[in-house]
Amino acid sequence: MLRLWRIVRMGLWLGATVFGGVAAAYPRVRERCAELGNLTPEDVDGLYSLAVVLPGPSFLNLWGAVCARAGGWAGAVVGQVALLLPAMVLVLGLPLLAQVPWFAAHGHGALLGATYGTAGLLVATGIDGLRKQGDRVGLAVTVFGLGALVGGVHPVLVLGLVLVGGALRFARGGVAHDAGKAVSAGRQP
Repeated sequence: MLRLWRIVRMGLWLGATVFGGVAAAYPRVRERCAELGNLTPEDVDGLYSLAVVLPGPSFLNLWGAVCARAGGWAGAVVGQVALLLPAMVLVLGLPLLAQVPWFAAHGHGALLGATYGTAGLLVATGIDGLRKQGDRVGLAVTVFGLGALVGGVHPVLVLGLVLVGGALRFARGGVAHDAGKAVSAGRQP
């Protein structure tokens, strides 16, 4: 139980302080891996090598592998939840906090600016990933979302629309189809 608490604590710390993906997270995880139990920096080096070749976000891959090694399946689950929790609270909490009367009167502009900035960063990250995959329709949906943000549409609505658009695209098999076309054309999917 103590090991799981250490995983949660480090996951919350990483989720709240690390910006820059696996390149920023790797040195921090490597230098603090002993806090999680029987992990050595060399173990983290091996897990890092695995994390960057697996599909998906390398930071989540690295952290999931470290947590699984330190605490088994339970460690992997609580570690990933703890890592994503600070960002989720920021993205979902700021718009709700802006509705509280005191904040609406005194800090509404700052909170709304932070909300738009966070939503814009998420959409821009999606644009970069979709551009690398060659998914033109998904990229168009995401660019539309960024344009809606710039046009003044509420960030929570934009994120919801982009998520629904991405889910519909995935449900129709469009992403896998485009990835197959990319492979047949000799590009990286």
